[in-house]
Amino acid sequence: MKSENEKPNILFITTDQQHWNTIQALGNDAIQTPNLNRLVNEGVAFERTYVTNPTCSPSRSSIITGHYPSRHGCWNIGVALDKKHKTMGEIMSENGYQTGLFGKAHFQPVLKEGSFEGRPNIHQREFWRDWKGPYYGFEKVALVHGHADEDSSHGMHYGAWLEAQGIDPTQYFGPGGGYREGSWDLPEELHYTRWTADQTMTFLETAQKTEPDKPFMAWCSFQDPHNAFLCPEPWNSLYDPNQLPPFNEFEGEMADKPKIHQYMIEDRMDELDINVTSDPGHDTGGIQCLGHTNTKLGYERARKWLASYYAMISLIDHHVGRLLDKLDELGIAENTLVIFTSDHGDYAGNHGLWLKGPIHYDDVLRVPFIVRLPGTIPEGVRSRSLLSLVDIAPTLLDLCGMPVDPSMQGISQLETFKNPNKTSREWCLVENRAEPDFYVKTLVKGRYKLNYYLSRHEGELYDLQEDPFEFTNLFNKEEYAPLRMEMFMQLIDIYGELENPYPLRESFA
Repeated sequence: MKSENEKPNILFITTDQQHWNTIQALGNDAIQTPNLNRLVNEGVAFERTYVTNPTCSPSRSSIITGHYPSRHGCWNIGVALDKKHKTMGEIMSENGYQTGLFGKAHFQPVLKEGSFEGRPNIHQREFWRDWKGPYYGFEKVALVHGHADEDSSHGMHYGAWLEAQGIDPTQYFGPGGGYREGSWDLPEELHYTRWTADQTMTFLETAQKTEPDKPFMAWCSFQDPHNAFLCPEPWNSLYDPNQLPPFNEFEGEMADKPKIHQYMIEDRMDELDINVTSDPGHDTGGIQCLGHTNTKLGYERARKWLASYYAMISLIDHHVGRLLDKLDELGIAENTLVIFTSDHGDYAGNHGLWLKGPIHYDDVLRVPFIVRLPGTIPEGVRSRSLLSLVDIAPTLLDLCGMPVDPSMQGISQLETFKNPNKTSREWCLVENRAEPDFYVKTLVKGRYKLNYYLSRHEGELYDLQEDPFEFTNLFNKEEYAPLRMEMFMQLIDIYGELENPYPLRESFA
C-alpha cells in the first residue's frame, strides 16, 4: 500500500466519438453500461464537459498539449500535430512517471500516403513488431486506428499481433469495409477493443512488477464507437433497433438555422460556398464527415446504426470493467486516478444528422467525463460545473505535483475534482476550422451558447436551460440582441486572455 504522500497513478480511458448521453447511470435507460455506472457511483460525473474541437486529431492534440487548436496548429484531421509542442506524456516521463499509450493516437494524418500513421507504413509488420515508442512523449506505445472492418483497422501493432496469432487479417478486414450491414464475423477475442484493453493491462502489470515504487500514467484509447457502426457478436445483436428512443428532431426545425443546417438536410451541400480541401471522394458532402442524414439513410437503417452504436459502447463498457478489476487485482485502485471521457460526440441521428462536423449541437461538442480517486474525489456526485478537454493536461500535472507550463491555455480543475460544485471556469470555447474558409467558434457560458460562422454573418444562440435540444435559434431575435452582443464581447476578451503569457517587458523602450 502506497502512502498518501506518494504520487497517484493515472488510468486515462478515452473513447472516440461517444455521445454525452450514452451512460445508463446518467439517464439513458436504453443502454447497458454496468461498469461505467460503477464509475459514476464511485466518483464524479461532470455533465457539462466540452471539447475544443469536435474532430479527432485537434481534440486529442488539445488533450495532450493543453492548447486550443488555434495555438497547437492541428486544426483538422489530416493535419499533423507539430512535435515541437510539449505534451503531458513528455512532462510526466521527465518527472518520474512510467507512461504508455495504447490504442488510437491520431496525431498524424491517416489517409496521407507515407504518413507515419498512414499507408503503407501502418502495414509494415516487421517495423511494428519491433518499434514500441516513444511517441509524442509516451514511452511505451501499442497503436491501432481505423474503424470496424476498414483496411486500415488491421494496421500498426494490432495488425502485427493478429498475424502473430496466425490470423490472416484480410479474412476480416477489407479495402472498402466499414459500412456492411449486419454482424461482423470477427471473433470478439480478436477485436481491437479487447486488444487495446489487454495491452493496457499488460502495461499496468509490468509497471507494478518491475518498478512498483514508480507511478504510471496509462492512456487506454479505444477507437470506437466511431463509425462505421459494426462490432462482433454477441454485442452487435444486443439492441433491438425498434426499442431504442426516438431521435431528437422535428420537421422544419432548420428554418431559423444557418445555411449549412438547411443545405445539409436538403442534400444541397454542393450549393454552399465552401472551398473544400477534405476528401470529397468518400460521400461526405465534401466537408469533414458531414453527409449522412436520417432521410438519406432511411429511418430503418438509421435505427440499425444507433443499435450498433450502442452495442459498441456496451462492448467498451465490458472492457472498462476488466480494467477496473485489474486495478483491484493489483491492489492499486486506492491510489489510481481513473478518468473516462471521449474526444468528441456524434449527432447520433438527432436533428436528422449523423457523425460529426461544423454544425455545433451539443451532440458533438459535449462528452461524458467521469473521475474517480478514492479518498480525494467524492463518490456518487453529478456536477454541472463546466470542464473543457483542454484542462486535462494542466489538471493531471497539478494532481501529480508537477509545475504547470504557463503557456498551457487550459486550467487546472483539481479543486473542482475535489469539490465538484466549486466551478473553476466560467466558459468553454470550441474552435472548428472545418475548412480554411469555413470557421465556426462556439462560446458556452452559463445557460447560453453562441455559435458564430466567421465571415458568413450567421450564427446561433441557444438557451440550454429552456431548450436543451437546441431546437430554437435565438440569434436573430431582437430581444436577445443585448445578450448576443455581451457574448461576442466576452469572446473577444477570452482571446485576449488566451494570448498570454507574454515575455517580460525589459524597459520603457
